[in-house]
Amino acid sequence: MKSILVTGATRGVGEALTLKFAQKGHVIYALARTRNQLNSLVEKCGADKVIPFEVDVSSKEQVEEATASIQREYGAPDVLINNAGVVENVSFAEQELEMIDRIVDVNLKGTLYVTRCIVPGMIARGSGRIINVSSVAGTRGIPGQAAYCASKFGMNGFADTLAQELLAKGILVTTICPGGIDTPLWDPEKNPYPGDKARIMKPEEIVDLIEYLIDQPEGTLYKKIVMFPTNEWH
Repeated sequence: MKSILVTGATRGVGEALTLKFAQKGHVIYALARTRNQLNSLVEKCGADKVIPFEVDVSSKEQVEEATASIQREYGAPDVLINNAGVVENVSFAEQELEMIDRIVDVNLKGTLYVTRCIVPGMIARGSGRIINVSSVAGTRGIPGQAAYCASKFGMNGFADTLAQELLAKGILVTTICPGGIDTPLWDPEKNPYPGDKARIMKPEEIVDLIEYLIDQPEGTLYKKIVMFPTNEWH
């Protein structure tokens, strides 16, 4: 059994990851902003399987406090899954500056903060896996998602560099770039999916892929995986 830190653990892919891995016996350090949703995960999975932390990953102070607590009490996690994300589908000329900040702060800086706090412990142990849930928006420009693309291109560049720095230290870094996933990020009123939502991927597909990656031998690195529903092309 492994210890797994999941950011954005209470919604969409993060929730599906937490439920699946906790049910399989892994211990999940669940980071999310909403306390009542974290409590719900604990009730479903048990306090011995889901250890909740109320954290906004865009806050350096909150990230440092939570990750220090995890490593002080339990040691560095075996697996870090950077999953927290924000998206808005809107023309860049119409996007509010505050939303630009939020997208970059959560998607890119949040990934940097959490990873930076966890990596030294993995290095000291000599093993670990880091899986970044990025996006196809990090592989090509998508109209209506300029700031989101910027954040995800940044995630991909960061992961590509980090993977090379950590490979000799026994730590494997994988980036997953999915297309549309059926999660609450796609709000039909505020943030509609730009296509046929009935045909997009389910969170469980990403969970199955991550489970596969975690189960792979340490001698093989899956660097970047691009996947998308067949009503898209990237």
